[in-house]
Amino acid sequence: MNTLIGRLAACFVSFAGAVALAPAHAAYIPPAELEAGEPDDQRDLFLQTELYCVALAVYFEEGSTSETLEGQRQIARVVIERARADRTKWGGRELCNVVFYKRAGVCQFSFACLPLARRTPRGGRRWETAMAIASEELTGRSESGDTAARYYMNPALTSDRNACRFRKEFVPVFEAGRHQFFREPDEDERRVLASSEPEECKRYKAALELKKQQAKAAAEKRRKAQAARLKAKRSKYARR
Repeated sequence: MNTLIGRLAACFVSFAGAVALAPAHAAYIPPAELEAGEPDDQRDLFLQTELYCVALAVYFEEGSTSETLEGQRQIARVVIERARADRTKWGGRELCNVVFYKRAGVCQFSFACLPLARRTPRGGRRWETAMAIASEELTGRSESGDTAARYYMNPALTSDRNACRFRKEFVPVFEAGRHQFFREPDEDERRVLASSEPEECKRYKAALELKKQQAKAAAEKRRKAQAARLKAKRSKYARR
């Protein structure tokens, strides 16, 4: 039991301070098991907590966009594959660390930076679906397979700035539901992407240029207004 508790503590040590987990996030215990009073020594808290963390990512990354089941499965797959890759930039090999990984104030899964009340599941059909999908992916019962996708974005909810970065840094693999999924490029692909000019980048540059022109026009308007006030003041003193 001490070993189990140690493993569970290790899962949360890298993000406990940043996330301020409530008891509901410490370990997932199905309501039926709570009512039945199942002894702890018959349950694997570590695996149940990993299931809970993956389900959270599926539940909140799906959000209110009515994502398809396949899209939700691929979101779960990205979380699992990032943990399998065991990279520091993604939070290491523990699934909960990956889900709640935060660097320089930015969470790699945006829901993890929401206030606790807004990242606590409310139950219902959506939560049950997220739990089922997470379980299938973790136990290998899904047919999603290894697609090499490690990134995703919802184009409808992504700013041109961020979409431009995705298009220039990652290789598109497939679309599932409302999300597009990407993988990291090799050296040749990286050079091609760096020299590309996606539509999102063009729109972002155009928006920056428009903002620059508007700022310039506003500055010129202020300059003329100041000059007019100074001229009027001088005329007033000249008439005295």
